Amino acid sequence: MIEFGMATNSASPSLEPSSEVHLAWERYGAEDGSGMPLLMVNGLGSPMVSYEVGLIEQFVARGFQVVRFDNRDTGRSSRMKAQAGEAPYLLVDMASDAVAVLDAVGWDRAHVWGQSMGGMIVQQLAISHSERLLSLTSLMSTTGNSAVGRPSAEAIAALTQIPPTDREGWLRVLVEAEELWCSPELWDPDRVRAKGELMFDYGVDPQGTARQYRAVLASGSRDDGLALTTTPTLVLHGSADNLIRPDGGRHTAEVIPGARYVEIDGLGHDLPSEMWPRLVEETAGFIQSL
Repeated sequence: MIEFGMATNSASPSLEPSSEVHLAWERYGAEDGSGMPLLMVNGLGSPMVSYEVGLIEQFVARGFQVVRFDNRDTGRSSRMKAQAGEAPYLLVDMASDAVAVLDAVGWDRAHVWGQSMGGMIVQQLAISHSERLLSLTSLMSTTGNSAVGRPSAEAIAALTQIPPTDREGWLRVLVEAEELWCSPELWDPDRVRAKGELMFDYGVDPQGTARQYRAVLASGSRDDGLALTTTPTLVLHGSADNLIRPDGGRHTAEVIPGARYVEIDGLGHDLPSEMWPRLVEETAGFIQSL
């Protein structure tokens, strides 16, 4: 089953004026709607299609109903306005977007799974909306504590550049950047380009990515809030991650009471298909153990 919809968030809590944010979403799973509810939250600048259907199908095969969606400022969701250099919203607003998606889908509570910035958003969900969470999985992410998870100089330079808006220029910059933080033994530029083509043709927004990045920086550390959370937590991180180094993941697990930390050998800051079975197995095993 594939279901499509649009959620509306009219209660964004922080910096931006009250205005509706529209969020495109898709649901995958059994026709009868059975299965464990899993909300997947994307990383910086990534539309929902960056969680590829093959990965989602592996979660569905393990008994999940899966929802993926476009964060604000990417894909087919709302674009926000900001003066140059300003952060028009914070991660707490992006967490409230995720709650709006849960409402639109009809889920009172769900397991949440977030990669990179998506991991930061699901951490904020555990702080601000713990009553809506069954568990959280934070993948290749960090708490916002600037002392940990620091990228290499090359990685931060690639991350913060504004890429060209034409298709070929955007794809070239994507492939060059991904090589800096990929899973090194699994690097495949043709595969990265093919995924990039899917993302670009679906909908990307370099200026929107810049606004998301400013939101990450402006949101600060979540250490104090996470130290109080009681949401069952799995922290996954790659040993080869050069964009958010593994100490960012280890610190996340140390801060959250009772969190389980798993470091995956050879995984960088990407989602190569060879790693999907391990990621799905770790997530499903953790959730089924609760």
